[in-house]
Amino acid sequence: MLLWLTALLNMLTGILMLTDADSNLAKAIGQTLFELALMVAALYAALRLNGRLERFIQAATALMLCGFLLGMLALPLIAWGKQNQSAEAGVLFLLVFTWGVVVFGHILRHTFEFSLNVGIAIALLYTLLAGTLVALIFPVTG
Repeated sequence: MLLWLTALLNMLTGILMLTDADSNLAKAIGQTLFELALMVAALYAALRLNGRLERFIQAATALMLCGFLLGMLALPLIAWGKQNQSAEAGVLFLLVFTWGVVVFGHILRHTFEFSLNVGIAIALLYTLLAGTLVALIFPVTG
């Protein structure tokens, strides 16, 4: 039940962030669903390959809840940056993004039982690859 609740909250936050940044609701919904499916599929595949599939629900719930909480922190920064073209908002958003990668790495660390540095490296690599894939599938227009 908690997994589905965190998925719903994560989707809602993602849609709000993207519509605030781009103002296209249909694209925001599609992109958010794609990003969520990609994360869940990558986690499932990695856990299955490592023989730790029993950790899927716990890890997916943790990742989605952290995505929701960090998204809630980012929402006012996106609005502030869009309204005022503020460099400060951009710096704060970068800090939230960096913190998100570290949290993602920390969750991976406990899920797969490797060092925090490896977890952060994998989280950063996944974030960059997923971001690139999303940008290719959902190009910025206007």
